Amino acid sequence: MIKRYLFTLSITTHCLIFAQDPERLLNIANEKMANGELSVADSLLKESLKIDPSFAPAHIGISELWLRKGDLNKANASATQAVQMDEEFRSWWNGLNDIRNKIQNGKRNVQQGQFDAAMQEYQSISDKYPYFPEAQFYMGLTKFRQKDIEGAALHFSEALKIYPDHPKARKGLNNVTKQFLNNGNKAYKRGDLEKATNFYKKAIKYDQEFYLAFYQLGVLEKKLGNSEEAISYFNRAIRIKPDFYKAWFTLGTSYEVDNNLDSAIVKYEMAIEINPGYTKAYSNLGNIHLLRKEYDNAKDILLTAIQIDPSYADAYLRLGVVYSEQELHVEASEQFRKSTEYDQKNHDAWFRYASSLNSIEMYKEASIAAQRCIDLKSKFGGGWYEKGVAEFKSGKKTRALKYFDEANKDRDWRKLAQRKIDEINNPTKYEK
Repeated sequence: MIKRYLFTLSITTHCLIFAQDPERLLNIANEKMANGELSVADSLLKESLKIDPSFAPAHIGISELWLRKGDLNKANASATQAVQMDEEFRSWWNGLNDIRNKIQNGKRNVQQGQFDAAMQEYQSISDKYPYFPEAQFYMGLTKFRQKDIEGAALHFSEALKIYPDHPKARKGLNNVTKQFLNNGNKAYKRGDLEKATNFYKKAIKYDQEFYLAFYQLGVLEKKLGNSEEAISYFNRAIRIKPDFYKAWFTLGTSYEVDNNLDSAIVKYEMAIEINPGYTKAYSNLGNIHLLRKEYDNAKDILLTAIQIDPSYADAYLRLGVVYSEQELHVEASEQFRKSTEYDQKNHDAWFRYASSLNSIEMYKEASIAAQRCIDLKSKFGGGWYEKGVAEFKSGKKTRALKYFDEANKDRDWRKLAQRKIDEINNPTKYEK
């Protein structure tokens, strides 16, 4: 509001000082135009013509203004008015017709597949009128027709440097940088991270406002374990698009991996503020409160996620862990059951479900759940261990030994498995 007021005051002041001097207004307008302040120049030129509607140089100024905006037709209309008032400006009018002819020649050459000839026509315009964005725009279109995506990106970006509000150049650049992004995503999915990086960096080379490319670079660096670089890219994406909630969320996951939980909480809460229905942020936020043993907070947040999406398996899983930590095994088993219902391929959910069932002496059901875990991840000792516990508690020691032997192959479960094996082989040691 203040800037708008100052701008209006500035124009008003100029007009008051030079109210009877359209030439001085024209000179100031030309300075503003040269500095890229097109809206200010436009106001000054119009004020000049209010003072003297027959002031031909002001019509030429408006003609040049339209040329800088890439609108040749309006530039020509203003030039025609100038020539009607003063024949001295016919050379400018002729120049605009020359531009029109070269553009038509260029288009004709493109249609005939003579791309080099077309580029020469457009380049000659750019050489004579470097502030005319259409020349760069048409060169971009020509490169696009040649399937030279990088060349197209270069010229579209040059057009936008001349006139940042050029709608066709913006659309063209968006189209080609999205191709870089898509190619990068395909390479990322194939595991070719070097090629993916190159595509993402090409996208931001030509469009520093392409927040999705910065975001994907952050995801890539996070995958490589480069936390600092990942955070930097996520922050770049957020600066460009502050309401990009996925960037806030993924930034939170980066801080969480670094065990910077306070910062992670802030990022997750921001993602939720932007998108109150984003269940992933609730789930991760609930998990942090779980890690801090703030069980009531964790429970409330996870229940909110489930209320938003009653089929969100991850929220049920983490809510089950909350109950398990409080040794509320019946409640925990119910949450784990729901988690496996909505995501049958999560081995961890089946493992925790089996563990909770063993805790409430539902050994038959625990054995079935443990088998589902084993089927999904046979090298995970936890599934074999819970299977062994279920069989052991059911009195099937021979089977239990076999399952504990499998658990023993997993270094993380070796100590627990060996104790159970010893308990079966030497029961008197464990008699109370």
